Amino acid sequence: MIKNKQNEPDNKQIKLILDLFNSKKLEKAKKEIEKQTSKFPLSSILHNILGAILAEENHLILAIEQYEKSIKLKPNYAEAYNNLGVALEKLKKYEEAIEKFEKAILFKKNFSEAIKNLSLVCNNYGNLLSQSGRFDDANDKYVKGIELRPDYAIAYSNLLFNLNFKNNLDQKLYLSWAKKFRENCKNLKNLNLNYNYDKNPKKLKIGCVSADFGEHPGGHFTLSTLRDLKKNFELVAYSTNDRKDKLSNNFKNLFSKWNSIQKKSDKEVINQILDDKIHILIDMQGHSAKNRLPIFFYKAAPIQITWLGQGSSGISEIDYFIGSPHLTPKQEEKYYVEKILRLPEISQCLTMPKFELKVLDLPAKKNNFITFGSFNQFAKINDEVISLWSKILLSINNSKLLLKTRELSNKDIFECVLNKFKKFNISYDRLILEGKSKTRKEVLETYGRVDISLDPFPFQGNTSTCESVWMGVPVLTLKGDRYLFHFGESINSNLNMKDWIADNKDDYLKKAIYFSSDLDNLSKIRTNLRQQAMRSSVFDSSRFAKHFSKMLSDVWDNFIKK
Repeated sequence: MIKNKQNEPDNKQIKLILDLFNSKKLEKAKKEIEKQTSKFPLSSILHNILGAILAEENHLILAIEQYEKSIKLKPNYAEAYNNLGVALEKLKKYEEAIEKFEKAILFKKNFSEAIKNLSLVCNNYGNLLSQSGRFDDANDKYVKGIELRPDYAIAYSNLLFNLNFKNNLDQKLYLSWAKKFRENCKNLKNLNLNYNYDKNPKKLKIGCVSADFGEHPGGHFTLSTLRDLKKNFELVAYSTNDRKDKLSNNFKNLFSKWNSIQKKSDKEVINQILDDKIHILIDMQGHSAKNRLPIFFYKAAPIQITWLGQGSSGISEIDYFIGSPHLTPKQEEKYYVEKILRLPEISQCLTMPKFELKVLDLPAKKNNFITFGSFNQFAKINDEVISLWSKILLSINNSKLLLKTRELSNKDIFECVLNKFKKFNISYDRLILEGKSKTRKEVLETYGRVDISLDPFPFQGNTSTCESVWMGVPVLTLKGDRYLFHFGESINSNLNMKDWIADNKDDYLKKAIYFSSDLDNLSKIRTNLRQQAMRSSVFDSSRFAKHFSKMLSDVWDNFIKK
């Protein structure tokens, strides 16, 4: 309790105000503060509490004014610095917020609330930097957040996801952070893990843990597969993020049971999995947003698998990582803590769109120039990608580049992209920049204006590559050296489009020039590509699901035989 001082109300008066605040009687609290301020005009505590009330009412600018008055009256007031940092963070003034939290910790050693808030703001700031393409700066912020809170699972996941954007990533570095995630974030103790699964089931129970049961790339890559898996397995959902969109309702009837775990603790979810008698538990997203990977630390099912991630989970309790010959070559197995399960062709299958969309004629025949395109998120289009794409534009007369991504709806990012290309001597008239579309159909229709799609690197396209192919537009990709850098190679290999895989950047440039010089061949590819794709495992969900089903059954049979 606060000691009575000449400039401050006594403890009883402060407690009255705080009780009113905590019981959400904000107007009464403000009236009491006004009454006490007339008696104690130099009270730093009253200004701090008033700031908290205003922040609760979402009047952040006014709240900041009160916190600053409080600090002026008491320059070493740690609590006011902490509250000021929280308000600044909500306004996305991250640098200023970090400074305030650091001062709060300076004035009050081991100030746990300020330490927690500082780690949170470092993580959030890291997200903003990553989305802006400042990957190294983002890494620094994530690492700082982890140093403050070594068990901060979300920051580890964001760091690991962000590392995939780095051009010269040392895979040993990625694996070391993944292992640290596992080592430092296992917090639950004395769990009673008594398996009660049916050892001779008519159908294996497969638990599916995901934030992406809906309009999301993860949803597009699982919907058709789950439909087919339902024939042979009993599927149980553990939804970490209940989406409400046009696609989300299509998922619910695929599961015998739908568990919403968005607001449940890890312990509650683990007990639910045990109660559901799951045979095989599958993480379906890796370290992407809103994952619940810490659940897998505790082995709530006898077999655990990770699928559709970005590399090793780092979790030794996960038995298997689902890959393919191209995505997880044998020489890269050493960068996984899981055992690799290789599906024979590809590791995911895109759900074909329901709506009718015709493949249009090659636009270059009408335009008399080549239009390259990329519909990948802005963060994937780094300076090395822009440099190479600029060389392509400069090598092919009158060619243009159409970039479409939701981030380009932001004026600052729009100007940033223009300026980046300008540095490589690409004038504004060679670029077509478009932002977010209202529907997926509108995005797909835009491929009607593209002759050749260009795949970024090292974080390559996946959904965008498959959608481009679906619309008859071939994708030029670069052969890579790690999991997410193998996606283009994997897709094109399974499409029998190996000529469209470049060995290096020089080869990428040569192939872009070569393919754009033969419009008749491009037109022929455009006419046949969709049908070719439908016959491949890239889109044939029944074929893909047969491989997936066999893999799950084999895994279980091997487990039972042990």
